[in-house]
Amino acid sequence: MEEGFVIGDIEDLADPGTNERKVREPKIKKIKQQRHKEKMEIKEKEDKIKQEELDSQKTNFVYNGNPADAKIFVKTYGCSHNISDSEFMMGQLQNYGFQLVDNMKDSDLVVINSCTVKNPSQDAIVNLVGKAKGVEKKCVVAGCVPQGDRSIKEFNEASAIGVQQIDRIVEVVEETLKGNQVRIFGSAGQRKLPTLDLPKIRKNHLIEIIPINAGCLGSCTYCKTKHARGKLLSYQPQELVDRVLQACKEGVKEIWLTSEDTGAYGRDIDTDIAQLLRKLVEALPKDVVMRIGMTNPPYILEHLENIVKILKHPQVYSWLHIPVQAGNDDVLEKMNREYTVADFEKVCDYLLEHVPDMYLATDIICGFPGETNEQFADTIKLVEKYKFPTTNISQFYPRPGTAAMRMKKCNSKDVKMRSQWITKVFEGFSQNKYENLVGQTHRIYINDKEEYKGVKQLVGHTKSYVKVLLPYDPELLGKSIIVKLTKAHAWHVDCEIVDLNPPEIEIPEDYFKDYVVNNSNTNIKSKVRSILKQQKKEEIEQEKLAINNNKIAENSSCGSGGCGDGGCGTEGSCGTGGGCGSGGCGSCGDGGCSGVCQTEDQACEGCDCGKSDYLTSKNENEQLLNQLYKEELSQSSVSKKQKSPIKEYGVLIIAFLFIYCGILMKF
Repeated sequence: MEEGFVIGDIEDLADPGTNERKVREPKIKKIKQQRHKEKMEIKEKEDKIKQEELDSQKTNFVYNGNPADAKIFVKTYGCSHNISDSEFMMGQLQNYGFQLVDNMKDSDLVVINSCTVKNPSQDAIVNLVGKAKGVEKKCVVAGCVPQGDRSIKEFNEASAIGVQQIDRIVEVVEETLKGNQVRIFGSAGQRKLPTLDLPKIRKNHLIEIIPINAGCLGSCTYCKTKHARGKLLSYQPQELVDRVLQACKEGVKEIWLTSEDTGAYGRDIDTDIAQLLRKLVEALPKDVVMRIGMTNPPYILEHLENIVKILKHPQVYSWLHIPVQAGNDDVLEKMNREYTVADFEKVCDYLLEHVPDMYLATDIICGFPGETNEQFADTIKLVEKYKFPTTNISQFYPRPGTAAMRMKKCNSKDVKMRSQWITKVFEGFSQNKYENLVGQTHRIYINDKEEYKGVKQLVGHTKSYVKVLLPYDPELLGKSIIVKLTKAHAWHVDCEIVDLNPPEIEIPEDYFKDYVVNNSNTNIKSKVRSILKQQKKEEIEQEKLAINNNKIAENSSCGSGGCGDGGCGTEGSCGTGGGCGSGGCGSCGDGGCSGVCQTEDQACEGCDCGKSDYLTSKNENEQLLNQLYKEELSQSSVSKKQKSPIKEYGVLIIAFLFIYCGILMKF
């Protein structure tokens, strides 16, 4: 071997007796090519299997007019209101003769009941519509998505039905099976609620979900559901009582009241949630329990004492879902939530103090437009303060057509960080939230079942709606029993049975003796708030007009930033001729005043601009309205007689006259 020749690799030698090198084969490249080839072969096989599966799902079904030959699959997304709507639609379809199946593969037509709350849920719906189209299934899109936005291109070839037209689902399905595209939506002037006596197929035959109203009174800047469900529409109390009684006759053991905001119930039909709850509870058979659905803080503030009485009733779960969304007042104002953190805390504190073992659930939005880390820290503090057993955490999703869509977004990394932050806080206390229950004895209501890893279990709930699991026994479904709680988990508690046949809970006949129900004062506080809100709106408009007039006066007297002979520095500041506060030159009147103007919220001194009198009258008006409200409540609690229309509206007429006089005095 020649000197200086270095063997770097055994493969560098062709023959130990020679110095001729062997060209090294690119083994790594060959390995990569081989692996890629194997992956492609696997992918081709998977694609082939997938295509065969899709081909097997394709239907050559031709509707001959006989509903018994058509198979319908109903898929539901979203809230309990949507679940109830789907149950009503399935009841009508089966009652007409259609076959209902449990999956899309076996169906001839798919009904998709959609949810528009978040982008991911809408994306899933769009994907399912595309999948149905890919296997040549007929498709009907129902629910909030098509109702809120009828221009979604992915729905162009599908039929659609509005949220208030579910009583026409049979018509839409049949026409779609015939090859026609049908779209039925109600107009704003024709809004009406579907009747509650429609046939129904329940997801759980022991639980009846009843929508007590649709729509809401709010205008949250992030909410797309309002575009679909619209303004508040409430069912008459007797309709709801009749529905409860009918469901109980059919074997139901648990009633869920649902809506976009149960607390707002009845404000459109001169009643309220407190009156309804009493009527429903009094109608319940002794072996049936009731769960109250989501309510926003503003609409139960007026009824806290009555709500406590309802939640303490043995047949009502001591559980309530009250979404706060944010723990900072500035963020709540941008959301247009119409309450403060203090309002929310007042509701929570009152319920937790007066209802034994009360459990609260809430919702949080992370990263609302304009929210700072400091503001979100206030939300963290609120969650840590109350340690809600259930906290639904969502990142902000800008929904098309909402006011928040046009707001400046938070950095996506910040939003994700906040979501992780609050999730970590929640997990920190939620893992042990049921530890204090271990060893206690409770009555539970067994109205559900579930299967986990092939093992069936019964699902019961305590009075506080804590989930309790026990071994499966079909004989116990629909019953209430006494158990001892033995082990706590993050989301449920284990138990051992103590008494399979406990005595019925005795409810005093005079349970509701101190329950205050009065039609006359149902909406007085909201009316007063509306008056003050309208007054504030008019004040702002007048102030804008005055500012514009002042700018014209300023420019005409000394150019770009001056104030006539009063002398001035920068634009909006005044010298000795007419002192101004934050309102700028001339903010007290048309062109300023001779005295000393204070800030916008203070009276002017030593001048005739009228602001002093105006502010005085404004404060007097607010005090008067508050006094009227107090007097109205006082009178209604003493007298049970119904007011005449003249008395009822006389208070409001007087209030409006005072407001009108106050506005006139401004000028």
